[in-house]
Amino acid sequence: MRRYLYSDPTPLEDLPTEQFDVVVVGSGVAGLYAALQLDETYKVAVLTKSDLQTSSSWQAQGGIAAVLTEEDDFRLHMEDTMTAGAGLCKEEAVRVLVEEGPENIHTLEEWSVPFDYNESGRLILGREGGHRLRRIAHCDGDATGRETTKRLGQLITAKPNVTPYFRHLMMDIVTNESGVCGVIVYDEAARRYLYFAAPNVIVATGGIGQLYTHTTNPRGAVGDGMACAIRAGAEVENMEMVQFHPTTLMAGETEGRLFLISEAVRGEGAVLRNGRGEAFMQGKHPMADLAPRDIVTRNILKELRRTGEDRAYLDCSHMTAEFFSHRFPNISRRCLELGIELTGDFIPIHPAQHYFMGGIKTDLDGRAGVPGLYACGEVSCTGVHGANRLASNSMLECLVFGRRCARAVAKDARKQSGATPALPERRAPVRLSQEEKRSDRKKLRRIMNHAFGPVRRRGEMQYGLKELCTLMEKYESVSCEDESCAELCNMTRVAFEIARAAEARKESVGAHYVEE
Repeated sequence: MRRYLYSDPTPLEDLPTEQFDVVVVGSGVAGLYAALQLDETYKVAVLTKSDLQTSSSWQAQGGIAAVLTEEDDFRLHMEDTMTAGAGLCKEEAVRVLVEEGPENIHTLEEWSVPFDYNESGRLILGREGGHRLRRIAHCDGDATGRETTKRLGQLITAKPNVTPYFRHLMMDIVTNESGVCGVIVYDEAARRYLYFAAPNVIVATGGIGQLYTHTTNPRGAVGDGMACAIRAGAEVENMEMVQFHPTTLMAGETEGRLFLISEAVRGEGAVLRNGRGEAFMQGKHPMADLAPRDIVTRNILKELRRTGEDRAYLDCSHMTAEFFSHRFPNISRRCLELGIELTGDFIPIHPAQHYFMGGIKTDLDGRAGVPGLYACGEVSCTGVHGANRLASNSMLECLVFGRRCARAVAKDARKQSGATPALPERRAPVRLSQEEKRSDRKKLRRIMNHAFGPVRRRGEMQYGLKELCTLMEKYESVSCEDESCAELCNMTRVAFEIARAAEARKESVGAHYVEE
């Protein structure tokens, strides 16, 4: 496997160089929160290849799950999390998640994140699939991610020790014999490479949704940070565990991203129906429409095969238009834009890729196995999600383990040591046409959809793995001279790891559902 993507003939020591104590890669909730928790004596860079508005965090609707009432307790939240995880959750990681959750929510309150409160000043709590109780705090009804990310971004810009870099893509994590010593960055606006020297790198680059044709993830969610960490020597875990959200809107796709209909809509009593108006989740699971996501997704697909239809429907007719527009203002607005009358029409939905339970293997403090390398958020695998993520535990994970990453950086107290390594000789330029890159991206997505979707079959997985091996071998020898080529290299590496793990796991469990 190639160690570095960097293909420019300029030696590393001749690149424009900035010195930092910590580089945080990613500008979603995990990256921003980790950066804000770092000691103010550190000089910090926050890199993002786009901007705050295009992260998965910005799009998150449901909210943040935590034990916030006297009726709830840590044991119940742990049990719900581990039940959803189908027996593969790491108990100690789940305990950390739920027990440290409330104090991180209170930190957000102190930082003026605009949660929804009732007239008595108490948090309004919602319920989603897999939760036995209402424990999900939210902002502006269904815009928790947007409002949280926006506020954290405002706080970041006010910190004199933190410098945000937008439209800057991490190409490689540079290491020497002592561990991490920096990152190679491509500045898209200036079309030049930079070297950010730093003994500590926190990877918080989100998910892998763009490996699939239909996803709720933004355009940039291709697994860049994960692939960089793999090349730097990090291990990955649970890569076969890809979550599909059961209810995405079958209309108005934007830049390859489908609009999510939050699970909280079913938490307020919405019912899944087929084209004949028949409710089909009753009797399929004790929690019916609020069963864990993998179960609901498979039952929707099974129902579509049975009826021959291409979509199912979400019936919200028991809610008044006033209630729905107040509780879910953004969903309401989007549906009305598309001519869907919420109390008169059913909302057309279909499952789509949504979340990734696998990722960079870390300990409970975000350490990724290479000195100076840390990971948090969706790109990491702490073990809290197991084989299937419980709804609204993702933003909670960003907070709990983002803070733990920051504390680990302080505890480890790494300083820059050793010489910056000389990179291997760059490859001779092998340029691919835009058409060839587009064709390869489509091929990769077809393979992932067909062989590594919500329902898998042994023969298809074996064939898919073979095809991905061929594609990865091709990109091992291609020079990466722009972002699109770097993305394809990273996508093929991550897709290969998903395929290899899926083919290797023999039992069917959680999101890895194998139909014999």
